[in-house]
Amino acid sequence: MRHTQNTFTFIELLISVTIISFLGIVIYSVFANGITAWRRGNKDRTYARNIRLITEKVVRELRNTFKFSNIAFEGTEDSIMFPALIRVESKTGQGQTESHYEVGRLAFFYDDKENALCEEEKTYGEVFNEEKIGKGKVLIRHLRKLEFSYCYLDNATGDYKWKRDWKKEEQDSIPQAVKIKMVFEKSAGRQDLEKTIFIPIGTGRQKIKLDK
Repeated sequence: MRHTQNTFTFIELLISVTIISFLGIVIYSVFANGITAWRRGNKDRTYARNIRLITEKVVRELRNTFKFSNIAFEGTEDSIMFPALIRVESKTGQGQTESHYEVGRLAFFYDDKENALCEEEKTYGEVFNEEKIGKGKVLIRHLRKLEFSYCYLDNATGDYKWKRDWKKEEQDSIPQAVKIKMVFEKSAGRQDLEKTIFIPIGTGRQKIKLDK
């Protein structure tokens, strides 16, 4: 009797192991869920920060655009390209790398294969050889739609209105403002973004003269 009271039975040992295993699973699940939530939150913050920085870049580049006779300001509903100062790197005689800025073309466009906002930089020589937009660098992913619209001066009424393209055959100027709208995929968990960018040198005038 004394020996039985001072030792564990097999059933008691089995119950103890089961309880300890269950507690271990619970603790691990709580810890794993916490790590997953932290990673997801950190990823969301990084994604939101990236959207903010890229949007600021688009705003800055559009506001700094200028008129250049051989590179027109052009745009469609999902792409825009305009003159900009492009950073170019070159090798010196001593084999060192130097960087300088020269006139080129900057393009922002929607890539439906990547579901992303992309950027393309071309120097003047590259634009001269190939005017069309090629494959750019991905800036923002998980986009369902990207829309540009352009503020122009209606020659018939003298009022400023919005249109969905900016063709060099119709306008020989820069739009007064550009509106950009980003529609995100549901998986991104982001609200759609819309921003109006006023261009300091933009007039929005058309080639057709206003009737008197």
